[in-house]
Amino acid sequence: MKRKRGVRWISACVITTMTAGMLSGCGNKATTNKDGETVITFGIHVANPEEQEPVTNSIVEAFNEKYDGKYEVEFEAADTESHSKNMKLEASDGTLPEIFWLDSAEAPEYADSGVLLDLADYLSENKDIDAALNGMGDAFNNGDIQYGLPYQCNVQGFFYNKDLFDAAEVAYPTNETTYNQFLDMIQKLKDSGVTPIAIGSKNSGYTMWPFNEFMERYGWSENIDDILSGDMKFNNPDMVSCFEKLEGLKDAQAFPENMATIEYFDAKQQFDDGRAAMFGTGQWDCSEFDENIGDKIGFWWGPVFEDSSYEQNVAMKVPSAPIVVNADVGNDDTMKEAVYTFLNFYYSEDAAEISYAGSIFPATSYSDVSASDTQYAMNAMLTAMSEDWKSPEAAPDQTLSSAVQTELYNGIFGVLQGTYTPEQALDKMDDAMSYDK
Repeated sequence: MKRKRGVRWISACVITTMTAGMLSGCGNKATTNKDGETVITFGIHVANPEEQEPVTNSIVEAFNEKYDGKYEVEFEAADTESHSKNMKLEASDGTLPEIFWLDSAEAPEYADSGVLLDLADYLSENKDIDAALNGMGDAFNNGDIQYGLPYQCNVQGFFYNKDLFDAAEVAYPTNETTYNQFLDMIQKLKDSGVTPIAIGSKNSGYTMWPFNEFMERYGWSENIDDILSGDMKFNNPDMVSCFEKLEGLKDAQAFPENMATIEYFDAKQQFDDGRAAMFGTGQWDCSEFDENIGDKIGFWWGPVFEDSSYEQNVAMKVPSAPIVVNADVGNDDTMKEAVYTFLNFYYSEDAAEISYAGSIFPATSYSDVSASDTQYAMNAMLTAMSEDWKSPEAAPDQTLSSAVQTELYNGIFGVLQGTYTPEQALDKMDDAMSYDK
């Protein structure tokens, strides 16, 4: 019988020490361990994968158990900021992990520098995986190489508490709910004594997820290529109208009075505790909502906009940040076989079942994998997705460089807090674009 395999991971403080060693010329990663297994190092963006990315941790544990004696995946773990710094340092000195997570805004720079393996051959050799991904990898193809594959699938929108809607005598939102009806809903919820929408602006990158849908319904996908090429500006009539709708939410006092001083997690706690009727997030919070709200949870894409000429029947089911592979893997047949074996498992039906069990949508689609009856939040999302609407290739905020992305986040919350007008917020994005070139 195979022994139960855990996952080894290296803490952020150890990584700092390792990085210092690498820069002094003594940080080469071993390719085999004492048991003769080929070791695949997986650079991940959390300090404790078991607690902070339990689904990924479980997939790696299952892989290690299945391939006991042949392969082993070990995490190189650090918080997101430290991980980003570590990967940049390791890219500069040739000591990158075999596989690693990257922020979508940073990944194209790595691809352009030549440190990432082109995964087009992997997909052509594994057509079943390519089919299961169902186009999810397109967001990480720059026209020259397939530089990454999706870490997970992100589904983003508004969760709502049916009990609070019932108490306020407010009908649940539907796919036809307009923006003006949304404002009426907010007023009634506010009159009932609850915060309509919990939000905290101290982690702007964490709390703008429901507003991706706003931007998409104002033509983001149709126009972003022209904006990035310089043929259009972010400050255009469509995006001004979109940001005016955000300003309208501010004017309607939809958010907590202390929005400027609380974090995403504080806002989520307000929703969990029944002090807020809605909360914008994604499937990563499903387990928590099952525990705190249970079968009273609902999910909604957000309002439709009658003044927009763009398609409104769009969903926000998009690939999350990519997993990428160190280009050096392509020069080592043994390691390449090991990495490809891991990718095959990571995108397999078995791994998809692990993802669903953890209330996380995998990047793949398998017809026989589904949520259980007691996964209420995930089932609410699946109900929303049953419309089979098209989704963008990538979430709007994930199509930008780091500098412009930061100004998008700052701009959205500047408008929500009344420190920027819509035009000022969009001008700052245009300014960041001009500096970025």
